[in-house]
Amino acid sequence: MYVERLTHFLMANIGLAIVYFITGLLTLNLSLPPSGATPLWAPAGIALAAILIWGYRLLPGVFLGDFFVGDYLLGLSGPHGLSLCVLFGTQAVMAAGLGRYFLVRFQAWPSSLMTGWVIFKFFTLAALVSTFVPALFVVLVEQHLGVLGHGSWADPLVMWWLGSALGVVIFTPISLILFAAPKRVWHSRIVNFVMPMLLLFTALVFVLNGARHNEQEQVAQRFNDNVKLAHSLVEQRLEMHQSLLTKMRAFFQNSEEVTEQEFGAYINDFRDNKPDALYRLGWVERVLAKDRRGYESRHGYKITEFDTALGEFVRAGQRDVYYVARYLQDNKIVSETLTPRLQMQGVDICENELREYVCQQMAETGDAHLVSQVNNNVKPVAERQFLHMLPVFGAVQEMTGMVYQLFQHSALIEDFLTSDARQWVEVTITDPNSDAILFSTLSESRHAQGYDDKPLVIERLVNVAGHQWQFNYSPSLHFIDTHSSWLSYWIMMGAFFIFSLLVMWLLTLTGQAQQIKKEVKAKTREIADKAMLLEESETKYRCLVENIQGEYFIYSYDKQGVYSYVSPSVKSILGYEQADFLDHYSKYLVDSDLNQQAAEAIAQTLAGQSSDYEMEVMTESGELHTLSVHENPVYDENGQLVTGAEGIARDITSSKKARLALEKLSLAIKHSPNAVVITDREGNIEYVNPKFTTITGYSENEAIGKWPDIISSENTDPELYKDLWETLLSGVEWRGELQNRKKNGDLYWAQEVISPMLDESGYVTHFVVTQEDITQARHINEKASYQASHDLLTGLMNRHEFDKRLKRAIGSSKRDLTEHALCYLDLDRFKVVNDTCGHVAGDELLRQVGALMSANVRSRDTLARLGGDEFGLLMEHCGIEQAHQACESLIDLFQNFRFHWEEHVFSIGISIGLAIIDQHIKDNAEVMKNADSACYEAKDAGRNQIKVHIEDHARLQQRRGDIQWSSEISDALDNNRLLLYAQPIVALKDTALCVGYEILLRMQMQDGRIVPPGAFLPAAERYNSATRIDRWVVNHTLHWMNKHIQELVHVKSISINLSGQSLSDEAMTEYIIREFERGDIPASKIKFEITETAAIANLHEATRFINTLKAYGCRFALDDFGSGLSSFAYLKNLDVDTLKIDGMFIKDMLDDTLDYEMVKSINEIGHVMGLETVAEFVESDAIFEKLKEIGVDYAQGYSLGKPVNIDDILKKQPEQD
Repeated sequence: MYVERLTHFLMANIGLAIVYFITGLLTLNLSLPPSGATPLWAPAGIALAAILIWGYRLLPGVFLGDFFVGDYLLGLSGPHGLSLCVLFGTQAVMAAGLGRYFLVRFQAWPSSLMTGWVIFKFFTLAALVSTFVPALFVVLVEQHLGVLGHGSWADPLVMWWLGSALGVVIFTPISLILFAAPKRVWHSRIVNFVMPMLLLFTALVFVLNGARHNEQEQVAQRFNDNVKLAHSLVEQRLEMHQSLLTKMRAFFQNSEEVTEQEFGAYINDFRDNKPDALYRLGWVERVLAKDRRGYESRHGYKITEFDTALGEFVRAGQRDVYYVARYLQDNKIVSETLTPRLQMQGVDICENELREYVCQQMAETGDAHLVSQVNNNVKPVAERQFLHMLPVFGAVQEMTGMVYQLFQHSALIEDFLTSDARQWVEVTITDPNSDAILFSTLSESRHAQGYDDKPLVIERLVNVAGHQWQFNYSPSLHFIDTHSSWLSYWIMMGAFFIFSLLVMWLLTLTGQAQQIKKEVKAKTREIADKAMLLEESETKYRCLVENIQGEYFIYSYDKQGVYSYVSPSVKSILGYEQADFLDHYSKYLVDSDLNQQAAEAIAQTLAGQSSDYEMEVMTESGELHTLSVHENPVYDENGQLVTGAEGIARDITSSKKARLALEKLSLAIKHSPNAVVITDREGNIEYVNPKFTTITGYSENEAIGKWPDIISSENTDPELYKDLWETLLSGVEWRGELQNRKKNGDLYWAQEVISPMLDESGYVTHFVVTQEDITQARHINEKASYQASHDLLTGLMNRHEFDKRLKRAIGSSKRDLTEHALCYLDLDRFKVVNDTCGHVAGDELLRQVGALMSANVRSRDTLARLGGDEFGLLMEHCGIEQAHQACESLIDLFQNFRFHWEEHVFSIGISIGLAIIDQHIKDNAEVMKNADSACYEAKDAGRNQIKVHIEDHARLQQRRGDIQWSSEISDALDNNRLLLYAQPIVALKDTALCVGYEILLRMQMQDGRIVPPGAFLPAAERYNSATRIDRWVVNHTLHWMNKHIQELVHVKSISINLSGQSLSDEAMTEYIIREFERGDIPASKIKFEITETAAIANLHEATRFINTLKAYGCRFALDDFGSGLSSFAYLKNLDVDTLKIDGMFIKDMLDDTLDYEMVKSINEIGHVMGLETVAEFVESDAIFEKLKEIGVDYAQGYSLGKPVNIDDILKKQPEQD
């Protein structure tokens, strides 16, 4: 789902970017010279419509579309290319985003643009407000970047603003009509709006193209004139430089020897004529290697070269030819050039490989050459220098040297820079071979705008010494500002207002048409509905009259009392056919007082008054029926004379009988010996009988309208009331005993039966409460119950009740692994008191001893008289040490106790036997035997002391082993030494189909051994570590499944075993849900296995646990099913999905008929309840075949697959098609 949404998001944005880019390129064709601004920006309208229809999620597409348009215009190279492209994309996002925000904020969208005010508000916000802010933003940023001058911001702002606004006015409504919802409303405007708008837009395009063509011709002519002037100045300056070199070559060729003074005088003469034309001139002599020594001797200086490593001039190395700088002059006076002349004199200017090649070419061809200075690449463009060299030949046509001139590009355009043309024209000199910029008057920001690519740019090629330079002339900002025509602004303003008015008019017109059409359609529907209702009413009336059934029939009779019409229902009520019933009404009346009154009522009707009466009629079969009649007189056309009567008769024979029965019932309730209360659905009392008043003391007026809680004792558990209301509202009767309070405050017990009253649809409308006062009977029962559980002499618990509580404590030890203590107490010297003072004294002693011990044991402990002078003390949830301390307190208590009887005083002691109750105790007899034997030892050892029952060696060993395992489990959990194994569960119909795995647990001992769970899980349950292990298994299993989720697609379920302790731990439920929420594993893929015994022992908690996780999506299996004693009885209370038949039945089912029948029964019961069945411990093919024959669904066992490390099951994946 996420990938699909992401794909839709990307495709939508890419599609919008493409549409934006294409419409942007088409719109650019409308740009006006010389600025290149477009008076209409269609993408702005399309982008706003897209954001309005599909939301802000398409803003990335808007950004990309305008970004690519900027890249097309400017490119990403240059100092500001990328910045301007990002700026253009940002302003497009701002325009579309602000447009939607303003329209939604001021309730102009969503809307179908039907009314004039909404349309006006829509275009004011969308076209004017939302486009102005981005336009201002772009102009300010361009000024900051230097793209716009500080005085030239107004025109671009207006162009940006109006161009975008006009695009919104034209293309936003067109796009909405084509793509917005509801399509039925918008598409209806295609003919009346879109077609006229497209025709007008086409006309606007023609107007703009005409204006553009006219403006382009005029501006191009002006610009071409300025370029001609500028380029002629460049060509003149270049011709002057070439002429100078040519004259210098003639000067040296026609002179045998030229001295430095003569060279200087020659140059100075030329400088006087053109003082700013020269930069640096020089003479270079060609010296052969064989003439080097003589040359150096003759001129007094060495031939040198520049060592770049040392950064200084050094003696030139050996080569065939040297080109030595002899004379040097620049545009300063001679005396000012002394230092550079001395530095350059004697330098071999062709010492590097490139210049050596150039000098050799000049010697061979005699052509001039142009080379750049070595360090040009580190200089600014305006300061780069070029060496223009011209060879000089002697009389024998052998090269004697060369003249050269060093100049900058600015020297070539010196005249242009100082001319009037400079303010109108910018020039950029480039190398056409590499497109490298050699010189430019444009600022870096204008380069970033790409003005060299505009239509007004004029290119000229210039050849200098075999090298071509391209001069690109573009209009200056001054030229653009001066020659930009106001025509484009007027066109834009006019188009904006015309289109705005036209769009609003057309939308209003089409909206009104839609409203009118909608109203006409609604009115037509209303008229049709009324006509249909009228027709239906007539039909229903006719059907009502003709088809009236049940207890009613309609009739009419004339003034003589003869029936003229009767509805067909008379047949079902009285048995007469319609035609047979048309006789005088008296034919059907029997002689009775009621019918005499009916005859008088009929006469009254015929006299002109409506009548209501009852009459007794004989049916065709001879039965007597009672009719309730309402009839009205019928008048003639003038409404004056009564012509007969018409009426409706209802058979009330049954209802009259029911009313009589109800009256009898009411009388019975009124005189009932039990209180009766009737309430509405909300519990408000509507009726109470006299017995209620007698029992509670509340009168009828005091009870009516009140809630039954007026008699609440407030001693009842709120959960009971909650269960009561849930039961009643479900439509089921509730029975139980409640303690109530009378008006005078006395409490009483009542046996209550509350029954819901249901209407025909099964909805509860009222409740009927019957209440029997059982206070006296309850007192009798409580007294009997007390006598059944207490010793009448001492008031302590008796032996029967003590045995019940002891059995319960033993059960909790086995279930919850808790410890309790049992004390067997025997009085010392009781026989002496009995024999000396008699049984009366003995009984008194027993009463005092019972009271003494009761006052000195814990309130939750159970103290009982077991018989004679023997007592039992059950201390629940008490360890052996704490129990021993309690026994010592009793010993001390009896040491200070003295029994006084008449003149006798007796010291009484007590011998105590103490035994522990834990999960290993089998039953009451065992622990009583242990405590009794310990008490016997105490008496045998001298009485008045405590003896503790000592466990045998085997139990001690088991307890010590459990303690060691508890420590080992804790360490294994802390150090992650538990291992997950998995055993496959296969379908019996297809053993190759593995539907799932059961997760099993192993422990890796510190010495590397792997031990099975049976070795350590009993200790874990005894010492309450089972829940911690369950958490580890759940966490690691889900983590492993998340890691391999793609590899487990074929696995239907993973089964995880949970202990009984986890079922009663609410935190475990929350922990499992959190683990699911952290990963991507669906809860339906997890099946939790709980044993039958654990589920039954914790039935309430197990039910809550199962229901909670089933609601989350998990499934459940009941493990070891059949091992409990009440399996089928409890199964209906547990909402499980699978039964796992206990392996003890599977192993011997081939030899033991009882086991076979047990497996067969469990499987059949499971299938009847809609559960899947799984057989465990399938260890042979014969068992497998027998299970398949029975119809068991799935199986697991060593013959089908042994438990393996959980990672190994990944290697057994089925091959994918």
